[in-house]
Amino acid sequence: MKTLNGGRFIFMLGVVLGALAMHSPARAQFPGKPVLMVVPVGPGGGTDLLARQVAKKLSDAWGQTVVVENKTGGGGIIGAETVIKSAPDGYTLLLSHDGVITATPLLYKRPDFDPAKQLAPITQLATIPYLVVVHPSVQARNIPELIALMKDKQAKKENFGFATSAPGSADHLSGEQFRLTAGVDMLVVPYKSTGPAMTDVIAGHLPMGFFSIPSAQPHVKAGRLRALGITSSQRSKLLPDIQTVGETLPGFATGAWYGLWTTAGTPSAIVEKISADARRAVESTDLAAYMLNNGFDAATSTPAEFAEFIKRDSAKTAQVIKSANVRIE
Repeated sequence: MKTLNGGRFIFMLGVVLGALAMHSPARAQFPGKPVLMVVPVGPGGGTDLLARQVAKKLSDAWGQTVVVENKTGGGGIIGAETVIKSAPDGYTLLLSHDGVITATPLLYKRPDFDPAKQLAPITQLATIPYLVVVHPSVQARNIPELIALMKDKQAKKENFGFATSAPGSADHLSGEQFRLTAGVDMLVVPYKSTGPAMTDVIAGHLPMGFFSIPSAQPHVKAGRLRALGITSSQRSKLLPDIQTVGETLPGFATGAWYGLWTTAGTPSAIVEKISADARRAVESTDLAAYMLNNGFDAATSTPAEFAEFIKRDSAKTAQVIKSANVRIE
């Protein structure tokens, strides 16, 4: 009778344990109850709209309700902390835009908030550019005219404000990059979420904002807002007549990305299952069509790939914050 030597035995044991882990009860049974998906911004913006679509697809796939709950405040910290403080079992998810993860830790400087350590990356979901929109009363119909108007206001020492969903959000940093590149002054007016920020631009209380396509497009179509440009590097197939900002300011390109996280310490088998199911959801025919029709670009990844992507993007965000001298007052 042949026997295994020590090294061979350890190798075979690892193979068996690995196979068992892939088919562990935790993986096989998850989810066995409703799942909470926290959105750290208010209703009405691109993050919220995407979250509700992803939640529906996961609910269908899992046979369990995925409840979307908006928790705003603190640059996204309040929502993120709900997930951070939850049990590490995969039943509490965070679907967020990039700013909460890459910018908020730098701007708020709270030692007890470190999403890189406190959250487990699941998958990136999508990217999206912003529309540069103004109230219809603004006397500018394209980006060159907008810059000229801003410089005229600047010469007269008059403020030209732009609404942002939150300090350090991707729309805020897009505006800051626009300010630096165009060499203009802009008064930043932060809100708690996209909804109230856009409401004030529609009402004419502020002249300008950088808003995602799904949140701004209905108002552009209705004539409540005027789109002057798009922040992507190329014109959108959805909105081909809208020029890129880069056509006026060469090299300019910004946007947001969205991802899914859960509590750090969640078993890797559960994280991998959620990641695989979320990627399938994004690639499904109906959700893919929704994303295409609303200006999103699908962008999925494994947990490891997503973690590496976050590191790289965090470094880029830190550079923009430093260059624009962005601070929380």
